[in-house]
Amino acid sequence: MLAGDPHLSQTLPAIWYQLAGKSPSYQFTGVSIPGVPTILIGRNQQIAWSLTNVQNQATLYYKEKTDKEHPNQYYWNGQWRNMQHLRYTIPVKGGNSVNLDVALTVHGPVMTQAGQTLSVDWVGALPSPDLDVMLNIIKADNFEQFKQALQQWHAPSQNFVYADDNGNIGMISAGYYPIVKSGEPWLPLPGTGQSDVLGTIPYKDVPQTYNPPSHFVFSANQREVSNDYPYYIGTTMDFFDNGYRADEIFQTLKQGKNLTVQDFEKLQSNTTDYLAGEIVPELLKTLDSGTLTPQEHQAKELLAQWNGQMNVNSAAASIWWEFWSQYLQDTFGPWWTSKHVPVNVDKTLQLGPGQTALDEDLEQWTLHNPDNAAFSLPNGTKRTASDVMKQAFRETVNKLSKQLGTNPGTWAWRKLHSREFPSLTQVASLGYGPMAAGGDQWTVDAADGGMVSTAGPSWRMIVNFGTGAKGVYPGGQSENPVSPLYSNLVSAWWNGSYYPLQLQLPESASRSQWTLHP
Repeated sequence: MLAGDPHLSQTLPAIWYQLAGKSPSYQFTGVSIPGVPTILIGRNQQIAWSLTNVQNQATLYYKEKTDKEHPNQYYWNGQWRNMQHLRYTIPVKGGNSVNLDVALTVHGPVMTQAGQTLSVDWVGALPSPDLDVMLNIIKADNFEQFKQALQQWHAPSQNFVYADDNGNIGMISAGYYPIVKSGEPWLPLPGTGQSDVLGTIPYKDVPQTYNPPSHFVFSANQREVSNDYPYYIGTTMDFFDNGYRADEIFQTLKQGKNLTVQDFEKLQSNTTDYLAGEIVPELLKTLDSGTLTPQEHQAKELLAQWNGQMNVNSAAASIWWEFWSQYLQDTFGPWWTSKHVPVNVDKTLQLGPGQTALDEDLEQWTLHNPDNAAFSLPNGTKRTASDVMKQAFRETVNKLSKQLGTNPGTWAWRKLHSREFPSLTQVASLGYGPMAAGGDQWTVDAADGGMVSTAGPSWRMIVNFGTGAKGVYPGGQSENPVSPLYSNLVSAWWNGSYYPLQLQLPESASRSQWTLHP
């Protein structure tokens, strides 16, 4: 069996639409994106596949050596060289066109910020015959042909998960992974030549597996390799997911016996917050050692009885999420303030859940190093994890009391959290929602994008070569807002339902035919 549900922005029209095709020698069915004459995810008669982003480092920054005596030049490989220039004219509706000059070095386009000349080297700028790859995949009969096709996939790097009708499974993290001569690729590199890209990780060495002893493979955007992997592919701060979704998936697959399609349906709709299962027991032990107000005691009891699921009617879900947000703030906030980190200036740099390194550090210190110096204050005041947790819990109860009322039992997650599918036209009436929704950014049924989520599972598919395939996406087959097919699949997706995913239409199916004239 194979299941896939890549997480992307959720919009109307949706990113995906379903497509089936056939020729005298092969058939396929799955989902495509506008402008692509084949599917990216789906199945043919022998194999099935899905994909999700590797999240590896695909962009390098170079600090170019420049000087006023050499205008429009940069120093590379022992000599001054002229920058190339690309000139664009950008039309502006209702105004004058804007002329844009883009300077180029051997590393890529130049951007100058804070007095530094940085150039950007992105692997996605390299030619990548992705369409040829997908055309070869839909014709593949086995893993070897599947693997051979993916050798030409360059960017963006994707985890391609695989299953076939002979019971084989596998996964390949296909793509280009740059190797630099020297330096620390997660920081701006010197542009003088000593840290240029040498090449890429050989295809035989990219992360991959086939029929592992565990009898299952999975990816949830977590780091795919362990510390003994001989190549650099990125850091935690680069973009790798913190692994809480991966942990929940791993536990489900590891403990499962004779898993069924229904088990995969439940897994794709799973709203269990794995991190809560790790941290809440520690919080409860901490609260046992202190004095609580009646309201705090009631909030604590709600957590003690909680199963860790971020369900819409769960008050404990609200308490957990607000606690973790406050716990992060109370731990790292004083340090950020002392270092003058512009949290409220740059909207992309906010102190809260979702900053992978901070979430993971705080988790590990809470569980294994509660006396870590990070819990203390920059002025030298000593604090432990227990001290900060108690403070964060008091502040959480106080905040929710002011926001949702004085009875913790009424603090349902739906009062804080919702999901929305905005229209690509940015016309609110052409979107869907917002509506109260379960889950959070770390649940398998992910709800990314803040308290009003606009990203998550963009397509759910389950393939069982014994019984068939099914799938659903939150949208419709038409981009026309007045069409009944504009958003008719949203409710099924929302309720965890699926539709048959067929290689060919039954003879009884209704049909329509479009004739396209050049």
